[in-house]
Amino acid sequence: MRVGVVTFTDGRKRVAEALWEDCLRFQRRLVEWLKREGHEVVADEVVVWNWETAKKQGGRMRDAKCDAVVFNFCVWSYPDFTVQCAQQFDAPILFLGNINPGYPGWVAFFASAGALDEIGRPFGRALGDIDDPKVQGTIREFLRRHSPDKRQKGYEAAKKLQGLRYGEFDGPSMGMYTGHIDQSQWMHQFGVHVHHVSQLTLAWRMEKVSDERVEAGLKWLEEHAAAIEWDPPYLSPGLDGTLARQIRLYLAIKDLCKEEGLDFCGITGQLDFTEWERGITMDLPEALLNDIADWEENLKRVIITATECDSNGALTMQLMHHLSGTPVLFADLRHYHADLDVYDLVNSGQHSPWLAKYSDDFRVNWKEVHLRAAPKLYFPCGGASVAFFSDPAEKVTFARITRHKGRYRMHLFTGSFVRFGKEKDEELARMTTWEWPHAFARFDCPMEVIAKHFSCNHIHAILGDWVGELVAACEYLDIEPIVLS
Repeated sequence: MRVGVVTFTDGRKRVAEALWEDCLRFQRRLVEWLKREGHEVVADEVVVWNWETAKKQGGRMRDAKCDAVVFNFCVWSYPDFTVQCAQQFDAPILFLGNINPGYPGWVAFFASAGALDEIGRPFGRALGDIDDPKVQGTIREFLRRHSPDKRQKGYEAAKKLQGLRYGEFDGPSMGMYTGHIDQSQWMHQFGVHVHHVSQLTLAWRMEKVSDERVEAGLKWLEEHAAAIEWDPPYLSPGLDGTLARQIRLYLAIKDLCKEEGLDFCGITGQLDFTEWERGITMDLPEALLNDIADWEENLKRVIITATECDSNGALTMQLMHHLSGTPVLFADLRHYHADLDVYDLVNSGQHSPWLAKYSDDFRVNWKEVHLRAAPKLYFPCGGASVAFFSDPAEKVTFARITRHKGRYRMHLFTGSFVRFGKEKDEELARMTTWEWPHAFARFDCPMEVIAKHFSCNHIHAILGDWVGELVAACEYLDIEPIVLS
C-alpha cells in the first residue's frame, strides 16, 4: 500500500521550531517501520504547524494518491489544522498517539479526534509506541481492512443497491422496531424502491399454483432431504398436506418476485399467516427462497428473504450477499453458553440449507437437512421447519444494520462457526429449539461488548473476513460502521 504520514505540532512558530526535530524523530521511526512492513511511504521532512502547511501536506497526500494516511501526534497541536489537512484528501485516516509524556501529544490526539468527529470524518486510532507489538498489530489491521481492493469491493457492493426493488410483504412482526423502515429514506439514501404487497395476495396466489408443480416439489424434498419426519396433522403428506401447502406458498412468492422484479424481500409470517387456520409456517418457503436451488432450477437466483419482515435485516443481508455472492445467515442471537464461550444462533427454520455444508452442489447441503414439524406452541397452523447444524468455518463476518434516532448504523465483527460432535450438538440444540437450524458461533469480541453495544435480536453472517469491505460500503451509504472486533 501507499501510506502517507503527516506529523502535527504546535501552532506557535517559535514552539514549532523548538520541537521540529523531536517531531521528525517520531515521524522517522514510524516511516522506517512502515517501510519494513513493505509499504511505499509518502512523507516529507515537514511538520504541520499552520494553515498553509496543513493544506499543503493534505494536498500532497491527495496528489500522491495515498491509499491511507497516518496522522502522527507526539506534541500538542491545533485540532483545526488536523481538520484542514483531512479536508484535502479522501483516503482513510489512522491517528497514532505516540508515547512522549514530556509534551501533551495525547492531548492533541484526543482533541483532534473530537474535531474529526464534529465534522463526521471517520478515522482509526492507535495509542502507544511504534515498537509496541500491540500498536503494530493495530496499525497492520487498520491498513489491511482499508486496503484499496477491499474498499473498492465495498463501494461496488453499496452501489449495487441503487435501483433494486424490495418486496415488503406486510410489515414487521410482533412489534419489532428494528424491522421498521421509512420507504422514502430507503429511496433517498440507498436508491431502493420498496414495493408493498399484502400477505392476502400470497394467500390467493397459492390457490393458483398447479398440482404438478407442487407434486414435483414434494418428490424433490423426499429425494434430497435427509429425512421428512412426518407428524400429522402438523406435518402431513400428500397434495392436501401441510408440506404441500408450504410448497404452494414458496412457488407463489417466487412467481410474484419474478413478475414484479423484486430483488429481495421480507415476509411477516407471524402472526397473520401462522395464526390463520388456512395459513402455514413460513420456514420452508423462506429457506428455499434464500437457497441456491429448487426442483425447477438446479441453480437458481438466491432471493434474499428476511423472516418477520425485518426489512433492515433484509438490507443487511442483501449488502452482504453483494460481497460474498452466497446465501446469508439470518438468525436470532438466542443463547450464550458461557462454559463453551459459544453462541447458539437459531431462528424459526429459515436458514438456507446452503449453510449446512457451504457446497455449490445443493445435494450435499440437503443431505444434512431434517424437515421437522414446526413447534406447535408458536405455529399451530403446522408445516415444516428446516433443521440442520452449520459446519465449522474458521472466519465468519457478523453484521447488523439498525437505526439510532433515525440515522443508520451497522454493528459488525468477526468470529467463527464451530461444532462439538453429533451427540453434543444435539444436546445443545435441545436446550433451545431442537426443531430449528443451529449455527454455533464464537465471536472475536467479549460477550460483555455484545451485551453493551448490540441492539437487535437478529444477526446476519457470511463466510470470510469482510469487515474492511463493509466499512467502505457503510461510508459510501452514509451508514455509521461500529466495529466491535
